[in-house]
Order: sequence, then C-alpha cells, then structure tokens
Amino acid sequence: MTVSRRLPRTDRLELLARTLGDRPGISAATLAEEFGLSERTVFRDLESLRDRGYPIEGERGRGGGLRLHPNWGLGRVLLSREEGLAALLSLALAEQLGFPLLGDGLRQARRRLLDAFPAGERRRMRPLRERIVIGPPASPSVAASYASPSGTALRTLQQAFLAEQVVTADYTAENGRTLRRTFEPHVLAINWPVWYLLVHDGLRNAPRTFRIDRLANIVAGRAHFRAHPAPLVQALLRDSGHSFRAL
Repeated sequence: MTVSRRLPRTDRLELLARTLGDRPGISAATLAEEFGLSERTVFRDLESLRDRGYPIEGERGRGGGLRLHPNWGLGRVLLSREEGLAALLSLALAEQLGFPLLGDGLRQARRRLLDAFPAGERRRMRPLRERIVIGPPASPSVAASYASPSGTALRTLQQAFLAEQVVTADYTAENGRTLRRTFEPHVLAINWPVWYLLVHDGLRNAPRTFRIDRLANIVAGRAHFRAHPAPLVQALLRDSGHSFRAL
C-alpha cells in the first residue's frame, strides 16, 4: 500500500522507523515505492532518524537492505493519552531530579515518546503539557510533612484536571482549619515529592495554591472552565522565587 507523500513528516518518520523494525532488510527502493517518495527523500528521512538516535544499519551497495539494530527498542507499545502523559511526566521528573546514571537518555526518551504521538494528538497534548510545571525538590521539612493522597481522590482530581471541570473539596490549611472550597484546577505544580494545584478559588475569587495531600472529599462538578495557566505560573514564580518549567 502506497503511503501518501502528504503525510506530515513527523508521522512519516515514525512510520518509517516502525517499518524498519518490523521488516529488517527492506531496501530503500522498496521504501520509496511503498511510501510514494523518491529514494533521495527516503535517504534524507533515514538521516533524520539517525540524527534522532535511531541505530539504522545498512548493507553495502545500492540494493542493500536496511534495519534497526536488533538490540534496539521495545517494539510497538500502544498508550492512551493519559498513559502517554503519565510516561512523559515520569521522564520529565527523573530528568529534573538529575539521575546521574541515565544522563541524556532521559531527554532523548522523552523526545521520542512525544514524537511517537500522531501530529493531531501532539497538538491536543500541547496545552495540557503547559499546565504541568516542574520545580526543584521540596525542602526536607515540607517533604517530611507530605502524605500521599488516596488513589480514589487522585483519580477524581486527575479526571477533573484533564477535562477542565470545576472541583469541590475540603481543604485543610496550615493552621488546621478545614473549609469546603470550590475551585478551577488550572495548573499542576510539582516540587518532588510534593504536588500542588494552582487554582482559581471560588470562595476567595482569587488564585490560590493548594497542596494536593490536604484535599479530601473531592467531587468533580458539571461546570467546566477554560484553563489559563500562564498568569498562575508567573504568580508562582514571583511568590516562590524558584524556577519552574513546563512538561
């Protein structure tokens, strides 16, 4: 089956890498015919894949076969949008924490994972990635006071965050006082291991920062909002003095 030359180049490169993995020994001429491209374009695409770190091997001669190194890659892995976002977040956290034994591999893995999504899905994920920011690790005293929230509460909060739904929950402040709050969860901010939400608080009609482990009895409402992460992230930068970067 011929692949249209109008396929977005990033998607074409992804398909080319999969083809090399699935059909070792395929020739550039066959790739050109099946992809509806010139051999020159195929060779340019192969060089682009090599630049991205794909170990492409080729036999000598014009008709020589092409393949990915047999020890490379995990094969085809299908992830949902939420699973892909979770994997990206995990890699970004590990990169921010500076795991010395992994080095540049984390950055390359994160880039390849993002490249693996179809172009349309990457466009849909871009605004969501801008709503997740990662800062330096929490201080020892703050980290020691953090307690992991329940899985049920986190799932409700995750779904509301992704769907841009207004949330109602009990929030316990540092002084121990608990109030029922209704808020829009615009941004997820991480100072490992502590997770925060940057929200628009309906009670105060103002931006607030809530620690996720202090939220309880979380309910996602029917009302929706449109996320505006930039002003809340800038306010966080001013208040904390730390640098944060988007996922």
